[in-house]
Amino acid sequence: MGALTIAFDTTIVGALALPWVILVVHLFFFEGENRFGDLLAWVQKQQMTAAAGVLLFAVAFTLGSAVSRIAQDFFNDDDLYAHVPITHHWLRMGTTEDRIITSVYCDREDNDLLRAGIGNPALKEKIASFQCRKTESCGLTGGNAVAAETENSATKRKNPSPEKPNNLCPQTLSWLAPPGLWEHDKELNETAADVFGLEESAMLLKGEDATQRLRQLHDQIMVLRGAAFNGLIGFSLCVFAWGARIRCEKPRSGQRWLFAVIPAVFLFVTALAAKHHFHERAPSAPPYMEFSLFLIGLAGVLLLWIPRMQPFGVHSDKNALLWRWPSLTLLSAVLMVTAVLGWWATEVAYTQEVIYHYDSQSTGTPPPAVTAP
Repeated sequence: MGALTIAFDTTIVGALALPWVILVVHLFFFEGENRFGDLLAWVQKQQMTAAAGVLLFAVAFTLGSAVSRIAQDFFNDDDLYAHVPITHHWLRMGTTEDRIITSVYCDREDNDLLRAGIGNPALKEKIASFQCRKTESCGLTGGNAVAAETENSATKRKNPSPEKPNNLCPQTLSWLAPPGLWEHDKELNETAADVFGLEESAMLLKGEDATQRLRQLHDQIMVLRGAAFNGLIGFSLCVFAWGARIRCEKPRSGQRWLFAVIPAVFLFVTALAAKHHFHERAPSAPPYMEFSLFLIGLAGVLLLWIPRMQPFGVHSDKNALLWRWPSLTLLSAVLMVTAVLGWWATEVAYTQEVIYHYDSQSTGTPPPAVTAP
C-alpha cells in the first residue's frame, strides 16, 4: 500500500509537469501541440488505448520522479547567496527546507518540547548540540557557558548588531544575514536537520497506523513542492513567450529590451550558484538547482535573443492572442506562489507533528524533577 501511495504522489507531480512540457513543444516546435490530436486519433484507430495509457503513466511517473528529486534540492539549496558591499550583509535564500525546520525547533525548544529525546543517546547529543549552537556556547560547560551567554547579552545591549549574536534563531528565516553569522547559522541548520531526521526516522518505524497523519503531511509536501517547481518553470516559459511575441510585433519597443534582460538574470544567478556549489561541496553532489536555472535561462536565450525562423504565433489570430500570454503569466504566477506558500505551511505543520508524535510516544527517561529549595 505504501508503494502505491509513493507511486501515486510521484505520478501526480509528473502529471503537473505535463503543462509546461506541452508549452515547450508549443514554443520550440512552432505550435507542434496541434499534432497531439492526430496522434490521439491514430491511437483510437489502432485500438491501442490501453497501451497508450500504460505508456503515459510510465512517462508521468518517470517525469515525476525526476521533478520531485530536483524540487527537493531546489528548495533546500544554500548555494545561492551574495555579499552586499554597502551593508556588508549576506543576501541569501531565507526559506529553505532546513531553515524552516530550524525555526520550528527553535520555537519548540523554547517550550521545552525537546526533552523527550534524552532517552536516545544519539538524539540527546544532537539536541545538546542544537541548544548550544543557537547561543554559540558550544565547547563551554557549566559556568563558562553561562558567562559566555551573559557576555553576549551585554555586548548586544552595547552594539545592536554584533558580529556574533547571542541567539541565532531570530535570524534563521531572514534573507539578509549579518556579517560573521554565516558559518554559525549553517552549523545550526545542519544540527536541526539531524535532530529532525532522527525523530522522523524513529516515528516512521512505529508503523503505518501510528504515523498515518505524518504520512499524509509528507505526501502533501512532496506534491506541493513539485507543484511549486513546475509552476516556476511554467511561469518562466510564459514570461519568455510574452516577450517573444512583443519582439515579433514591436521589434523596436523598449519592452522588448526589458524582457531580454530576464535570461541574463537567470544565467547570472546560475553562474553565482555554480561557483559556490563547486567551491564548497564535494564533486559527488549533483548541481540540481544550477542545472534547472541554466535550462530556464537557455530557454529564454533561444526565445528572446536568437531570431526565429518564422514569426512567433504567425498562425494565430492577433486579436485573440493579445492578452493570452499576459493572462497565462499572471495565472502561472498565482499558482506558483500558492503552491510555495502551501508547501511552506505544510513543512511547518509536518515538523511540528513529528515533534509532538515523538514526545507523546517516546519511551525515554523523563527529565529529572526540579525540587524546591
